[in-house]
Amino acid sequence: MSSLPKVSVLIPMYNAEKFIGETLESVLNQTYKNIEIIIVDDESSDNSYEVAQKYCDKNKNIILSQQKNQGPGAARNKAFSLSSGEYIQYLDADDLLAPDKIELQIDELQKHHDNIFVFGSVAEFKVNTDNAYFQNFYYFKDYNDPINFLADYWGTGGMIQIASLLIPRKSVLKAGKWNEDWILNEDGEFISRIIKESNKVVYLNNAVSYYRKDNTGSLNSQRTEKHYRSQLESYSSYYKMYKQKFPGSDRLRIALAKRYSRVIFNMYPNYDLLMKKAEEQLCLLGYKQPIPVGSKKFVLLAKCIGIYNALFIQHWTRKFFQK
Repeated sequence: MSSLPKVSVLIPMYNAEKFIGETLESVLNQTYKNIEIIIVDDESSDNSYEVAQKYCDKNKNIILSQQKNQGPGAARNKAFSLSSGEYIQYLDADDLLAPDKIELQIDELQKHHDNIFVFGSVAEFKVNTDNAYFQNFYYFKDYNDPINFLADYWGTGGMIQIASLLIPRKSVLKAGKWNEDWILNEDGEFISRIIKESNKVVYLNNAVSYYRKDNTGSLNSQRTEKHYRSQLESYSSYYKMYKQKFPGSDRLRIALAKRYSRVIFNMYPNYDLLMKKAEEQLCLLGYKQPIPVGSKKFVLLAKCIGIYNALFIQHWTRKFFQK
């Protein structure tokens, strides 16, 4: 097995003492064995480091490091700098991998000589994986043209879990480091840069990663002004990518306009300055107002009475029913 390429599993860790053991077991139990595990503790205030240290003491292929609290982007960048694998598996400290996930993706990558973006299916779970629910976005399929994949990915409100990927090291080096300042969509922006460097997209539905939904310490459900600012800054990176790499793609232009429209709808009626910035970006994309996206009822209402009138009604209807 040692003649096979090494895979580096990079785990940023912050206050994950309840989950890190199960996460590490899912990596140690992989059918593919030439694996190193790099854990970077982001100054946890619980016993995460002590739990991880016990695994490190028993397993020579685990490297445990610490940093002052700088966020997951900085932790992932540090983990990558400490790694030596030809392939990179990013994994959050509370998520899991199916036993054959890495082996299936290694086989596919080597079949195509690494010039592909390969990702697998994602199952959301609480407590355990017995009743996991699989995500099913319509872009979960193969694409011969990565531009069309980006257009479908950007144009929806969907996502790609970073754990579902297995990435050639050379693709990470071409794409560049994770942004360490953003706290929302830093993963989506990084993934988009990886896609940009690929020649083909391959989806393996039998290569499964598990996304935990019962971690009350997760930031995924929080939305503050700082979160929306990060999101808009990441979309500015999308815009530069579109203008520099794919300037002739009308599909990407429309897809990015939909992204800006969604973030405006999510911010409404707050954060006027950020909403104005999003509207300015829409103008650069050729739109005088947001594109109606969302439920069929909302889209129909927006077409009948105007987008901001529809947002006003939707906002106050939700406020009324939340009482």
